[in-house]
Amino acid sequence: MSPVLLAGFVAGLALVFTAVLTPVVRGAAMGGGMVRQVQEDRWHKRPTPAIGGVAIFLGFGLAVGGGYLLSPDATYGLGTPSPRSILPWTTWEGLLVGSTLAFLVGLLDDFVVMDPLPKLFGQLLAASILLLSGIGVWLTGIYAVDAALSLLWFIGLTNALNLLDNMDGLAAGVALIAGIYLAVLFALEGTPGLAVLALAFSAALLGFLAHNYPPARIFMGDSGSLFIGLFLAGLALAPAEGLSRSLAGVLAAPVLILGVPILDTTLVTVGRLLEGRPVSEGGKDHTSHRFVHLGMTEKRTVWLLWGLAALGGAVGLALRSTQRSTALLLGGVLVGMLALVGAYLLTVRLRSLEEVDTREMTLYRFLVRGQERYPVAAVFIDAVWIGLAYYAAYLVRWEPSDLPSELPYFERTVVFWVGIKVVALVLSGTYASRWQTFGLYDALRILRANVVASLLAAAFLLVVERVGLSRGVVAIDFLVCSLLTIGARFSFRLIEGTTQRWSEEGIPVVLLATAEEAEFAARWLRRLGEPSLRPVAVADPDVTAARAQLGGLPLYGGQAGLRHALEAARASAVVLVEGAGSTGVHDEALTHHLEREGAVDVYRLDVTVRREG
Repeated sequence: MSPVLLAGFVAGLALVFTAVLTPVVRGAAMGGGMVRQVQEDRWHKRPTPAIGGVAIFLGFGLAVGGGYLLSPDATYGLGTPSPRSILPWTTWEGLLVGSTLAFLVGLLDDFVVMDPLPKLFGQLLAASILLLSGIGVWLTGIYAVDAALSLLWFIGLTNALNLLDNMDGLAAGVALIAGIYLAVLFALEGTPGLAVLALAFSAALLGFLAHNYPPARIFMGDSGSLFIGLFLAGLALAPAEGLSRSLAGVLAAPVLILGVPILDTTLVTVGRLLEGRPVSEGGKDHTSHRFVHLGMTEKRTVWLLWGLAALGGAVGLALRSTQRSTALLLGGVLVGMLALVGAYLLTVRLRSLEEVDTREMTLYRFLVRGQERYPVAAVFIDAVWIGLAYYAAYLVRWEPSDLPSELPYFERTVVFWVGIKVVALVLSGTYASRWQTFGLYDALRILRANVVASLLAAAFLLVVERVGLSRGVVAIDFLVCSLLTIGARFSFRLIEGTTQRWSEEGIPVVLLATAEEAEFAARWLRRLGEPSLRPVAVADPDVTAARAQLGGLPLYGGQAGLRHALEAARASAVVLVEGAGSTGVHDEALTHHLEREGAVDVYRLDVTVRREG
């Protein structure tokens, strides 16, 4: 049987078996009283069975077994043990045995809640099977070091998937996306055995997701999350011929393909340390929870994180087979993007905690107050972007054949180049402004600092090194550096605007005001208590354009602007903003609308600044 037909057959079996077995397992769990009750530190709102991992494991196992019986030579390319294997097992045998043990450990924890140490020991034993089968991070050439790194990867990612299973459909969808990317990767690189395993794994998750999509009727439980996590961790590092074209690509691809669970684990760990809480303590502070707290629905939050997982997989797929230089650049940019998402969610969480008693949050207070005075984190992020931009300029300017002779100059000058640009940004006052309120003036300030720093650095290097920088490198660096540094700051407003547009909390209202007062009013309305007003559009009769954009909100102009805004945004109320820039035009527009279109709830917001005394 051809590999394509075999892959389709096995994937179809996994999909059907899991989709059919999941409701059977759910019914058995309900009949036996094995349901997860609603808890304060958990997200679900009704008792739900949590042993869906049984259906995933059985559906996957039955499909793989059926495929093997149909075509025993499906293990082509996996039939000989790895040179680093200690056990007499092949790659696929080690994967199946190790992940099976992880499943059994999780299943035991689902039935009888295990203490952390025995549970960790079981994970370590399962991870050791992968390692002894020749699967690992073979980086340094020193077996003890590589073994330690491999076990850290296996156990870390297993628990990352376990932590990610905090919202309906999230962990199953992210793992499904990662499995598909790995299947494509193995197929392109000529390892059909691994491709079939990855595809069957993904199909089993798809069959389970049909029952786990919000609102979920069953959870995967630890039996599912530990099995999925260890299997993905081993599959991502499984040795496959042709996948070691570049060391950076091999290391970066698994991290990027599985970037969402890694991001979530990092965010939860850092956040709980800052709050002075044990990392092992449960809570509603995961990445998904924070997006929901910003007003997004659960389904939109899940789709957003699935999208991030798909983006990471696409870049990871490219990196695994690309040149080292390109891998470093693209991988660095994507990791930076994920770090910015995490930083934004962390700042939102920290701002929300300012209203509670923080006497025991010593580290939290130190970080907040320290960043206000000395923005070390912002400077570090800019330094990373500047270095990546300088590196990108060389990659774009020079042909691959010329790079070996040009990169030594880059290595000698990169520290100076980054330093002079950071100093220019500091002197320009860039770090005095908040990223959440980043605007056009701040962007112009960064551009000016970038121009001055580029010219000064190029001139200095010409005098000292006696070899001038290519004008193309300087020009490309200026464009890329400006894009990255400005985009990093604007990302905070972009994320905030996106979550606000997707929010469904509060009363949707149209702001009837000038553009300047509408931006001010929108920020403050989001901080009000009852009534909860959610700006969804702006109407300004003085604006000639029929439709424009203002701070993430659609802006409707002209005499019919208010009617168009209410209809397009499906708003149920109007907030008339009265300020120094207000004119009678806005009152007239409201009166005209009430007379022609009928009643609508109206709120008045006074933003006028008055001098006392």
